[in-house]
Amino acid sequence: MSSPDSFLALLESIQTNLFRIGGPLLLVCGVVSCVINLIVFTQKNLRKSPCSIYLVAVNIVNLLYVTLPVLFLILTVGYDIDLTTSNLFMCRFYYYTSYLFEILGPFYLILASIDRVLVTSSNVGTQLKSRHRLAYICIGCGTLFWILFHCHALFLVDIQEIAPDYFICYARAGSFLVDISFCVGCYAYLLISKTFRKEVKRLFFC
Repeated sequence: MSSPDSFLALLESIQTNLFRIGGPLLLVCGVVSCVINLIVFTQKNLRKSPCSIYLVAVNIVNLLYVTLPVLFLILTVGYDIDLTTSNLFMCRFYYYTSYLFEILGPFYLILASIDRVLVTSSNVGTQLKSRHRLAYICIGCGTLFWILFHCHALFLVDIQEIAPDYFICYARAGSFLVDISFCVGCYAYLLISKTFRKEVKRLFFC
């Protein structure tokens, strides 16, 4: 075996062993940390703050992300068990959950940051806008938005053969980009629509 081939084989072996040994450890640590965070943020004294609602949502999403997409990755790289190339549903499910959970966590953190800005404002009226009802509405509407925004992954991802007997789960090249452009256009129109802006203004500044 030539030197470059040996080096590539060594790198592949290192990657496989890292995922095989370190992957389960990281998975367990991630699950335990998310569960501990959920126990902490659901305590009675912390539930009084709307910010804790956002942090609970963040940890729920992180827990789902660790137990689904990350688990798929560990099985694929570390144990050569690729569920996404043997079943079309699993392929699309993996892509969809990866897209969705990757965006929901940061989105909830942004909402928590906005809540902190409201609470620390010198204006009493602005402080009063930090309330549980607003937190539930923002989480619900935002989650629904991102669920719909990424729904294209449920239809435009296929198992593709890129080499003889070598399959990968990947998005369709042309239609995927067209659908993304269509979705962005629709949501951009929604954001600039007069009715939508009125509802947002009423929600935050009433």
